[in-house]
Amino acid sequence: MEHATRLFIEHGYGATSVEAIAAAAGISQKTYYTRFAGKAEVFEAAVLRYVAQNLRTGQPAQADSEPLEERLVRMACELLEWIPRPKVLGLYRVTIAEAPRFPQLARTVVDFAILGAARSFEPVFRTWAAGNPSDDEIGFVASQFLQSVAAEPCHRAVQGLDAAGLDAPRREKVRRAVRLFFRGFSQRGEG
Repeated sequence: MEHATRLFIEHGYGATSVEAIAAAAGISQKTYYTRFAGKAEVFEAAVLRYVAQNLRTGQPAQADSEPLEERLVRMACELLEWIPRPKVLGLYRVTIAEAPRFPQLARTVVDFAILGAARSFEPVFRTWAAGNPSDDEIGFVASQFLQSVAAEPCHRAVQGLDAAGLDAPRREKVRRAVRLFFRGFSQRGEG
């Protein structure tokens, strides 16, 4: 699985052959076919294994004494430090490229990675929200927050426009996005 994952990320699904996977793993094609019916099955298994083992969905909120805005900045920066890692981007790219052929697999990756990351922000918004918002409302707020702070950096990383890591200007951009979102969220229902 490790060799197959690496080959799919490096070369894509179409350019990775069963022969190449077997050779990289140091096994015969006959041994390969005793375990897998074909390349599609190993691709799905490799992606799902990688997702289960490596994709993080954001860190849970820490101390409640941390100011909400600072907690959101910290959590967003932790997530944005993780997204542009080569294997994460490679997995995302190959999954998107193969979405027409493997639509359920693409949905699974989105559910684990994107929806999971949004869910990690829900407890923060729930503890801060006034009144008794529904799970739907909190989920919507967390999803919109994730879009406001992570969508552009993620797309730029996927396109190869930005290198890994958060330098000072990128951290400031996160801070500004959090501040803008924070102001809008805190004024909801006031007009």
